[in-house]
Amino acid sequence: MTSAVVRTLADARNKEKSGVTFRDVGKTGPGTLAGQYLRLFWQPVCHSTEVAAKRTLPIRILGEDFTVYRSETGVPHVIEARCPHRAMPLHAGWVEGEEIRCYYHGWKFNAEGACTQQPAERPDFCSKISIKSYPTREYLGLVFAYLGEGEPPEFQRYPAFEADNALLMHDTYERACNFFNNLENVGDLSHIPFAHGDASIAWDETKDGPVITATESCWGVSIRAVRPSGREIIGQFGMPNVFHGRGVPDDPEVQYREFLAWWVPVEDDRHIQFTVVVQPKDSEVTERYMKRREERARQRDLDPTRENVARDLLAGTRRMEDLDPQRVNMIFLEDDFAQMGVGPIAERGNEHLGRGDVVLILQRRLWVRELAKFADGEPLTDWRYDASQLPIKSEFL
Repeated sequence: MTSAVVRTLADARNKEKSGVTFRDVGKTGPGTLAGQYLRLFWQPVCHSTEVAAKRTLPIRILGEDFTVYRSETGVPHVIEARCPHRAMPLHAGWVEGEEIRCYYHGWKFNAEGACTQQPAERPDFCSKISIKSYPTREYLGLVFAYLGEGEPPEFQRYPAFEADNALLMHDTYERACNFFNNLENVGDLSHIPFAHGDASIAWDETKDGPVITATESCWGVSIRAVRPSGREIIGQFGMPNVFHGRGVPDDPEVQYREFLAWWVPVEDDRHIQFTVVVQPKDSEVTERYMKRREERARQRDLDPTRENVARDLLAGTRRMEDLDPQRVNMIFLEDDFAQMGVGPIAERGNEHLGRGDVVLILQRRLWVRELAKFADGEPLTDWRYDASQLPIKSEFL
């Protein structure tokens, strides 16, 4: 895994025939190569709880604005952001049945984007007007949309999160850096003893550092780390921007937390990690766990301003050791600090990657390979989640 691998930004000289390099991964707005590629997959765009029946929600995803509305019958829809009449934001309007009406002049559109009423215009004008609407699905407490061209791919399901005894929670957050910074972090296990050295999950890298391997799978990259102590961690990265694994325990009564995470760009310098966590329901343990979880959230008064705290840390006006760990999610803040610190892909300069970076090396290779095929009009890999082939395991402690 050397010469053909995207190890440094200097590999921009070793171009595929399409001219695609790792630099192309960081640009995901409308019309960009990576942005068009991400739009070929179903992406979460908001939480179900963010848009109630007969309500609207403005969102920004992949450098583009959209409107989400939920019909009177409770069905979510994703449409373009503005009315084609005078460019009024459609989220300012109101929902009527399955349709949405513009606040400014009352033009009305159905869920397919067709204009159905223009109070001040000729009846035949409606048929000439439409807006973009996007295939929309609701799943695991998230609203997903297919924002690409043509027919959407098959919607991926995750059986472990659909079980009758599954308790679903969301640990979603925004981070002020490129989505790929977070995507690469998931397999970068060698950062744990240092960036998270104060956590119970940390180990002595000099004595119990893991041997990390990365293997291309039917879904993306299978990640495996085995420490000399025998402890093993297995996680699954799904192309282009999903992860399935088990996170560390956050409660004395609860085992490792199984989760799914999607890293979805807002802009090139900001992304959302949509996170769904599943726990088995246990009437006694669950009630106690949820109470403790709510209490932790109340104590973490710095969490709403965590981005500013990370910027202070980067500016050197604050020190990590001076922060009260009860007032902020330290794992999240430590990752904010590190991932914001490395900066944009295009500005990192040459990186010198080693054996601890085998996962991100393979992730970069797959991304550049797929973008090159996409640019050249070649068939893309049909990535598929198959639980029988994609085990997960966590033995941090």
